Amino acid sequence: MFERLSVILAGVLCASAAIADRLPGARSLSDTAWGYEIVGSPTRAGPQAQRFEVRAGDCAANGGWDDCARDRERSEFRPDREWLPGEPMAIGFSVYLPADFPVSDRVKTTIAQIHQRGGPIRVAGGLTSRPPVMQMELLDERLRLTVHVPGADNSHTDLARVSALRGRWVDVLIRFESGDSPRLQVWLDDTLRADVTDWASPPPEFFYFKYGIYRSFVSRHGGPMPTQVAVFDELRMDPDLERVRPDPAHPVD
Repeated sequence: MFERLSVILAGVLCASAAIADRLPGARSLSDTAWGYEIVGSPTRAGPQAQRFEVRAGDCAANGGWDDCARDRERSEFRPDREWLPGEPMAIGFSVYLPADFPVSDRVKTTIAQIHQRGGPIRVAGGLTSRPPVMQMELLDERLRLTVHVPGADNSHTDLARVSALRGRWVDVLIRFESGDSPRLQVWLDDTLRADVTDWASPPPEFFYFKYGIYRSFVSRHGGPMPTQVAVFDELRMDPDLERVRPDPAHPVD
């Protein structure tokens, strides 16, 4: 009996530690009941993961920004962690796209972005915005990396076919070095898929990270966008790339 009680208590403590280790933060421009949930399945490691869902018309406004007025829909999470220009940052996470995950050939769905406060202003589609440093976007059958270049064409790198990502966990590692000679690297399942260097990158006040589901210019789809669901797990941020790799022995969610 006492052995069984010890096993149960150990499991509870392990689960509590996993929950406590999840990076603190807040939902961003999303307030639907279904948009963000902590779930017990599927998980990459540990007892819990973070489930995002966006349905047609899911938009919100705060802080002077209105997704509904800017043809956007989203459910994202923004960790509290911020970092300054010149500081390196590595980000690791695992993402699961269901086997029936739908995509559009006209509307981009962003699943991760390094954003910035006080960065350049850009006009796209007749609307002003402050673009992020980078976005990982799903468009048609491509997962691609877009690096935003002020005053010039953006840089695009194809990372994978969406068909190869559905129905399984994919481990993502990102390393970003800002400064006079910026560099952005992305690995999928430990294979380097993008290495972008030396683009114009005026320093902002600070950088931050967002993940989930974000789709822009949704009217281009030609009708309501289909519901999209993605599950994220094992989100880590640290200057050291090796410290953000998934570690099933020490899960964070």
